[in-house]
Amino acid sequence: MKQKFFALDIGSKLLKFCIGEEDEQGSLIILTRQAKNIESFSDGEIIDYDLFKEEIIETVKNISSQVSETPTNLLISFSASYFISQKSKGRISVSDRYVSQEDIKKTHLLAKASLASTSYEILFEEPISYSLDNLNIKVRDPLGMEARTLEVDFLIIQGLKSMINKVRDIFENSNLKPSLILPNPLPASYVLIPKKEKETGVILVDFGYRVFNISIFQEGKIVFFQNLKFGFGDIIEDLAINFSVSAEEINSIFEQINSSAENKKKMKIRLGKQSLTYLNFIKLFEKYFSNYAKKNNLLEMFKKIKEDFRIPAGIYLIGAGSYVPEIDVLLKKYCGYPVKIENDQQKILNFKERIFLNTLGLMFYYQRIFENKSFFENLWESLKSFFK
Repeated sequence: MKQKFFALDIGSKLLKFCIGEEDEQGSLIILTRQAKNIESFSDGEIIDYDLFKEEIIETVKNISSQVSETPTNLLISFSASYFISQKSKGRISVSDRYVSQEDIKKTHLLAKASLASTSYEILFEEPISYSLDNLNIKVRDPLGMEARTLEVDFLIIQGLKSMINKVRDIFENSNLKPSLILPNPLPASYVLIPKKEKETGVILVDFGYRVFNISIFQEGKIVFFQNLKFGFGDIIEDLAINFSVSAEEINSIFEQINSSAENKKKMKIRLGKQSLTYLNFIKLFEKYFSNYAKKNNLLEMFKKIKEDFRIPAGIYLIGAGSYVPEIDVLLKKYCGYPVKIENDQQKILNFKERIFLNTLGLMFYYQRIFENKSFFENLWESLKSFFK
């Protein structure tokens, strides 16, 4: 049976909403996409509940009505500085001579149990590697291997339960039940980064409006996830304050630069009472970026990343800050890696539509986890939801 997906990426300034549908072969077709400015949500928190209902809940209902269907697979993602990652270990004695699926599940449960918290909710989990019999040899899949003991290195991404529940509740109280809530930028990684580069080592940087996220992938798995509490919007607001203009005026300057077909280096930019050349404006942006980079020890963090990880594929950059002119050159100065700004591998979105990478990624991720479960597992998950 073909299923539809309703994917929602809630930003601090922009809402992105896509409806997708599987064709007969299981390939994804985008039926509609929409982006709109919002003011009711920032850094993972609802600022104004009534406005949130108007800007987001009603938008979902109105767009869904265009396809004459109630959102059943409602998939949500957003960025928040309160998302944290932790690593843990789980170790068991193998019940039989060879590692079974049940043994693997037990190690996962033990790893998660060690991080159990009444304050945080697990939003994403992934085994990084396994080891057998205390040997210093890592394996990806121990199923069927001979061993006495099995240990897993596990990575978990969590969010403040109180904040997640507020987001979930406002949808459920409007008869919209989220099937999945995932931290950004993980969804984008499933459609943006080639598998080969995830294997060899790659960094995904989300230069968002309020959060600067660094996610590292190796051997096909996420091995590092770190949020820094600054973003493109903070720099915009600092520029606005210092030049006595509105943030909207600063945003319009970036829009003017990006839409200009002329030689940008010859542009004159009006900033309040001052007139700047294009190059001086870019240097000004770099100055403000540098201040936040120093406050958040960005140089030291990437120095440590170079010591701990091999990253031959460099950096993929997404988020509001990825639209800043020459941002790839600027970021390379602070990170030391080549920076790529690209759209999805399947070319479902064009380059200008890369703001929808997380919504597209939500659909691909949900397809993957749905396909990995049997009919009876999905039925059991559905039944359990009635008793929560």
